[in-house]
Amino acid sequence: MFRMSSMAGSGWRVRLSIAGALLGTLPLLQGEWSAGVAAALTGVLVVGAWAWGSSCASRAGTAVGACLIGSMAAVFAVSQWPGGRLGAPWFDWFAGWLLVGGGGLVALLVDRIIHNAQVRAGSDIRPAARWRWVVAVAALVGVLSLVSCGTAAVVGDDDGSLRFEARDGELLPLPPTLRLVSADHCASGGSSGNCTAEFVVIAADGAARATTVTRLVDHLRGIGWSLDATSGSYRGCREVGGILPWTRHCLWLYTGQEYGDVPASPDTVAVHIDNIGDDPGM
Repeated sequence: MFRMSSMAGSGWRVRLSIAGALLGTLPLLQGEWSAGVAAALTGVLVVGAWAWGSSCASRAGTAVGACLIGSMAAVFAVSQWPGGRLGAPWFDWFAGWLLVGGGGLVALLVDRIIHNAQVRAGSDIRPAARWRWVVAVAALVGVLSLVSCGTAAVVGDDDGSLRFEARDGELLPLPPTLRLVSADHCASGGSSGNCTAEFVVIAADGAARATTVTRLVDHLRGIGWSLDATSGSYRGCREVGGILPWTRHCLWLYTGQEYGDVPASPDTVAVHIDNIGDDPGM
């Protein structure tokens, strides 16, 4: 009878744990399967640690758990809906969830202080609740410490900013009048994650290079790149949204024929995108 009553009283803990796991669907909506798995595991850990480590009653425990879930969803939305800027990579919201996990840890500590005060006042305490709290706190501290070390290592860049390689979505998909010849996400690079991507494009209908340049510029401006015409080139930069301090990406392409590593065709145009954060025209 006691076991059945205990399981019934833990129903809200199970529901909160499942809701935490469902946070993994947020990255899945973007097609990020590996990030979705990380989100589901993190959601279960943060929300489940509170649910099973707390000594709160169902209503209060569910309310705090819902706040944790809402906070994690809000962090994801702020990180991944950049409002016209480039979208930040998944590590941006994942690091933000670290703060939410820290909030869950604080909530467990406050819960224990209140619970101990109730015990001193004569309330009953069951050993199972104490062990759940110890395990929940240990799990949160372990994972938060691990993620904190990883975050500190990444943030400790030479200029305090974070970098990521240019992604296909910063140029693709191309309109039907253009065709991608090749893509190299790090055609050249340097230290601290510096990388310059190169996308080689040609007209799908065999048009001359000047026409390809015009089509490319129109396309790039249409997807958010603000390009300025300079002597022999078009150049522009875009800020990155998100929570962490990311370096902006800068793009350039030459109006005249470019040689070097570009395929030997007079009609191809190479679009360069770097993650150094400096205007390539400077």
